[in-house]
Amino acid sequence: MLNYLFQQKTILPVPRHKNGVEILVFKTSLADARHISEVETLLDDHPNIIQWNVDLDDCDHVLRIVSREITASEIEQLMLGSGVYCEELE
Repeated sequence: MLNYLFQQKTILPVPRHKNGVEILVFKTSLADARHISEVETLLDDHPNIIQWNVDLDDCDHVLRIVSREITASEIEQLMLGSGVYCEELE
């Protein structure tokens, strides 16, 4: 997945990694604050997750994770293990 930056009619790829840090974005079933609180400790305590947030205003209830050395698949399995649907958005 690449993000793009528009610069004078030229589309330039913006790297997802900077200094080993990656931003992962997921569609989830986290529908309200109660659901989020159920996974809060799991995400807060994970050593490779630097920061995370959930956009409840988005129809996909987007989970955004800033991380080091963890794959989208690992996040999906972590969330699914907690009963939360989670699929990487590309």
